[in-house]
Amino acid sequence: MKKLFVFLSLLFCIRGGAQTEVETWLSSYDPPLSEEKEIISSIQNLKGHLEILAADSFEGRCTATEGQKKAADYLASRMEHYRLVQIAKDSNGELSWYQSWPFAKRFGDKKKYLSHSENVMGVLPATTPSDEYIVISAHYDHLGIIRDTIYNGADDNGTGTSSLLELIRLFSSYAPERDKNILFIFFSGEEKGLLGSKYFAENPVVPLEKIVCDLNIDMVGRADSTHQADSNYVYVIGSNRISTTLDSLLQAANRVNPMELDYTYNDPKDPQRLYERSDHFNFAKHGIPVAFFFSGLHADYHKSTDDIEKINFEVLYRRMMLVYRLTILVMNHEGTL
Repeated sequence: MKKLFVFLSLLFCIRGGAQTEVETWLSSYDPPLSEEKEIISSIQNLKGHLEILAADSFEGRCTATEGQKKAADYLASRMEHYRLVQIAKDSNGELSWYQSWPFAKRFGDKKKYLSHSENVMGVLPATTPSDEYIVISAHYDHLGIIRDTIYNGADDNGTGTSSLLELIRLFSSYAPERDKNILFIFFSGEEKGLLGSKYFAENPVVPLEKIVCDLNIDMVGRADSTHQADSNYVYVIGSNRISTTLDSLLQAANRVNPMELDYTYNDPKDPQRLYERSDHFNFAKHGIPVAFFFSGLHADYHKSTDDIEKINFEVLYRRMMLVYRLTILVMNHEGTL
């Protein structure tokens, strides 16, 4: 297995001098991805997934609805296609792509009945014996149908979901050596209060102490008003709150095709409190290092106008590749974060 700890030691001690070696090492993991045809193919895959997930036929993917379950089946089919390994269990104790969790549907002010929703997950196993897991997550639910209008949620969070699907393909194809397991999780219930990830944290399919970190992708396909002039950026939230090492690895990963890492929303005094508003937070509450990738709020946030025509797929691809390279560095990092 190619190791990076020597390069990273140099990077942290003599940052400028190690830059070329880090870039060379990272690039050795994904040479095909530097070719134009591979980049175009990856962007087409992202668009293809999003065209499916943000279609009217999925009815906005509201938690515990037929549209959400249809989306869950699509995600599971892609995991099976790329030969991930099932790790959740169904009610009979059989391995499954789905972690079912109870959800209370409300009618009026008082009545409710118990339904179920599903987190969808699978593992790309390490190629050397390991009991450690890197979690990469995205929520796939959205708002559903409101007053007979479908809220397709292309950016929120079709972009994160599509990115996770393409990351599964990339790691299956271009990372033949893996020192840690990668657990890919698509959460439902995020729009209802982070309920799917809360259930996972309370009922983990692997011991929480074996989860190295959670890299969470939520709304990464647009540019907000602050970055209209230059969309080559991503907001990073939480990467240095629990583990400064994770943030250092992120800085190293960003040396290849760098973009602006905007930490505005990482401020504990941020009035938006975005650190607490996506699924990574249920990992952070258990002391697990997290990094939340986000492209900002926009005029179509939680509106029926959040459609695929407004997604910048080239920028989406670059943000996804940052998560890909960060995962490679975490996968090869020795010791705790």
